[in-house]
Formats: sequence, structure tokens, C-alpha cells
Amino acid sequence: MENIIPEALRKVVEEVSSLPGYGEKSAQRLAVNILNMPRGEAIQLIKTFMEMLEKIHPCRECGLYTEEELCPVCSDETRDRSTICVVEESFDAFAIERTGKFRGLYHVLGGRLSPLEEITAEDLNIESLVERVKKNPTKEVILATNPTVEGEATASYIYNLLKNMDITISRIAYGLPFGAVLENADDFTLAKALEHKTPI
Repeated sequence: MENIIPEALRKVVEEVSSLPGYGEKSAQRLAVNILNMPRGEAIQLIKTFMEMLEKIHPCRECGLYTEEELCPVCSDETRDRSTICVVEESFDAFAIERTGKFRGLYHVLGGRLSPLEEITAEDLNIESLVERVKKNPTKEVILATNPTVEGEATASYIYNLLKNMDITISRIAYGLPFGAVLENADDFTLAKALEHKTPI
């Protein structure tokens, strides 16, 4: 049977569905939503994506998405430079920052260990975390990976790398239900999770 899907549409669906968190159906919905937008709005959306790609990059120190060489957190001399909060993605750090309860630094892993998706420690910013802890006057590392099976495995892996160093290693408290995602949590829940973090 002849494939009646237009080639350009098929390519978009293929490209989007290859992204983490997108399946074929969600990729199709995104493509159709863009096609159904007024042409001017769709073009503006694409221009906004292009601007993001041109301007946004990881901070050279912590990996947080920023427009500058150093993100606003790393460049802020008033932050507590002895504490590092380890998160999976930049939006997890953005969520924690909204609580106003954390004044240390961040370290963005760029994902979490996931054997099913073939994501290993080498694919994440774990080695750079160990180097930061070694070269900076770090007193505490807070493991704020998501409370999921993969997040727990990632936290455990990092703990084993850092446990022999002269630092406190804490795990974000379970004010967050297991299986939750940090960026989707409300500010109060995140603030409580930070307040009641526990040493590992």
C-alpha cells in the first residue's frame, strides 16, 4: 500500500519521536498542532526555537542552561560555594531555585542512568562533578535526582564515588512522592524536601 504521509511531515514526526519522552503519537500531535497554527505564529515559533539554539548553552562550570559563559548562580559571589545540589536537568534546578530555600551551587547531570535507554555514567556529567568536589572547598553534596528508580540508581552511583571524600552527602527528602518529577512539584513540597534532606 502506498504511503500517503507527505515526506516533510514524516521526517518531522521521525525526528521528534526520536527525542526522549516523545513517542510517535505525541510527535504526530506536535506536528499537527504546528500545521494548524496560523502561518505567522508557526514561523514565529520556529524563529524562537532558532534563537534558543543560538543563545542557550550549558554553563561551563555547572551545566545549567544559560546565555552567558557562567550562569547567574555560578557568577553570584554571595552563594554558598561549599554546597552543591546535584540535579538531573536544568529545569529541576530552576524549580528548586523558585523555592528560595537553597543558596548553594548546582551541578546538572544532563539526565540519569538508564540501562534500558543505554544511558551510562559516561553519558552524564558525573566525572566533572567529582572534579568540582575535589578542587573546590566543598562541604556538602545534596543528591536531588528525581525519586524514580533511575534517579535512585543515579544517586546511589554518585554516592559510591564520593563516599570516601571528607564531605557530607545528603539525599533530598521524600516530601516528593516516589515516581515524581522535580520540575512538576509545587514550591512548598520542594522547599520541604530541601529542608528535610537526610545524610546518606
